[in-house]
Amino acid sequence: MFLCALLSLHLWFPEFGTGAFNDSYSSSAGGKKAFYLLMDYESVGAERNRVPLTIAISSLDYEDSLCLLGPARYPSPLEWSSLLGWVKEGGHLIVSANHEHPEFKIEPLNISVSYLDETERENIPIAEPNSEIKEESSLSLSLKKEHSLLEGKATTVFPDTPSIVWKTNAQVKSKTGQTLISLGETKQAVRMKHGFGEIIVAASSEIFSNQSMVDGGSVPAYRLIESVGEADYVVIDESLNASGTSKVVALLIDPTFRPLTIQLLITLLVFGWWHSVRFGPILSSHILPRHNIVSHTDNVGNLHYKNGNGRALLYAYVKQLFTELNLRRFQGEEHRVIDPIARRLKEDPQKVKSFLKQAAKLSKSEKVSRQQLGDLIRKLSKIRQAAQPGSSRIK
Repeated sequence: MFLCALLSLHLWFPEFGTGAFNDSYSSSAGGKKAFYLLMDYESVGAERNRVPLTIAISSLDYEDSLCLLGPARYPSPLEWSSLLGWVKEGGHLIVSANHEHPEFKIEPLNISVSYLDETERENIPIAEPNSEIKEESSLSLSLKKEHSLLEGKATTVFPDTPSIVWKTNAQVKSKTGQTLISLGETKQAVRMKHGFGEIIVAASSEIFSNQSMVDGGSVPAYRLIESVGEADYVVIDESLNASGTSKVVALLIDPTFRPLTIQLLITLLVFGWWHSVRFGPILSSHILPRHNIVSHTDNVGNLHYKNGNGRALLYAYVKQLFTELNLRRFQGEEHRVIDPIARRLKEDPQKVKSFLKQAAKLSKSEKVSRQQLGDLIRKLSKIRQAAQPGSSRIK
């Protein structure tokens, strides 16, 4: 069942938005989901574009309207060239500035959006009392000026919407084109013909937000889109939001890497299923567990005990002891090695020397009993301990 669900993701994959908080997927106050649903209901149809603009342009008709509503990044020079070429052939383009970074410029048309300076903000007309605002069907305009709010009226060229809610911190600068929305002496939305098509540049995208739809901005927003021609089919671009937003985990579900992600999930599912189900009986391990050195020593002792002859053990012990004492090196002067050992053992050096000769002689005999072997190794171990550097007391 899970495998079939993963395979079906190649045909249909749920959309999770672009990662931006003001895109057409967002239901927050600054999102534009309500405007997208409005356009889908009022026009012939609406869709979101997630592929790069240079590719999307080839699939757009000249009667369509393409909206770039406060994108996370503005088009590159190559993208502007493709967009303006499509507009020149008859396309309709609507570009609104992002409130957080509204500055951009369209070089071929000599039109730009920039921040309002202090002088321009001070020249904004102040709204009259609420009663007069109601008579004129006017709503307040909010502008950010440090930590205060300025109230003013934005006028439009639309006959049935003389005044609208228009939140902005920028203005449109253009020597040509028709001003659609103005605030005082500042241009807020400009319509310009380019070839057979038209383009609208707006200084703010807040009119398209969900909060604006609730506050009554749906009609002005729709009229602004409609001013470039009949809104038969509207395409809201999300590729600039997707490529302009930093993503880490979301990169895995990007359309470019999505097939690779699905294949990786299928591989993990098959691998987990393979190791969670046992096919047939459990096979015995061909690698036997290794014993520790104590078990090995016990086994060697048992073998010698069953053999009943300790000569081999005595021979190996005597050989190792003589090697450590370097008796061959001091041949003829054995007293240099034996005297310090005898002093530590508090015994006569001659007795120690005689005992060592006896042990060497017995190690070469044919058979040594277990009792005799035990006594010899016990005494030899004391000599070996006394021969260690720094040993002064033998228990």
